[in-house]
Amino acid sequence: MLGRWIQENCRDIRKILEIGAGSGYPLAYLAESSKSKGIGIEPSSHAIESWKKRKQMKTTDVELVKGVANKLPFDDSSFDLVGFGFCLYLIDRLDVCQAIKEADRVLRIGGYMYIEDFDPITRYSNEYEHKKGIKSFKDNYYKYMSNSGHYSIVRHASYGFSSDRFNPRENERVSMTLLYKNKGNIEKSIELQTLHSDMIENLDNGPNETD
Repeated sequence: MLGRWIQENCRDIRKILEIGAGSGYPLAYLAESSKSKGIGIEPSSHAIESWKKRKQMKTTDVELVKGVANKLPFDDSSFDLVGFGFCLYLIDRLDVCQAIKEADRVLRIGGYMYIEDFDPITRYSNEYEHKKGIKSFKDNYYKYMSNSGHYSIVRHASYGFSSDRFNPRENERVSMTLLYKNKGNIEKSIELQTLHSDMIENLDNGPNETD
């Protein structure tokens, strides 16, 4: 779906960054379909080693780099497309606003951003079921961009984990949003600061391991 959206709506995509690239294969698919170079930021050393040992898509121009979302090792405006690969819900609440600012910083004006994450009715937190002691923070993260006044929503869709159809069960529903960057310097957005302050006040913050 995202690949189709990009082909239909995005122009001049030559360099892609995915934050939370995981196995690297979703990024590789986007890079291959758009004939672009792909770079993935991933905190897991195991995931990076698995990508290096891959048996498929070896000719794809994709590189995974160890790092974290709130401190990206790239120059300003150096990417045409930046995405969050289903990872914002695991980022510590004190770092998530900085991660969003960093993604905005490395994306050029006139570029695009995609965000895949949970699709809750209202923000809430619960225990991360795959690792004890880590919290999962559900929120409509695309609104941090669209409400800032700096981004426009190009496409948005809600669907279930196992199907591309809408799932009425909130804890089993995710969304994908493709946004267009109209202007820069989201760091000074009052709307972004307000959203982040409200989030901190309404959710207990706990440190999350990233590797």
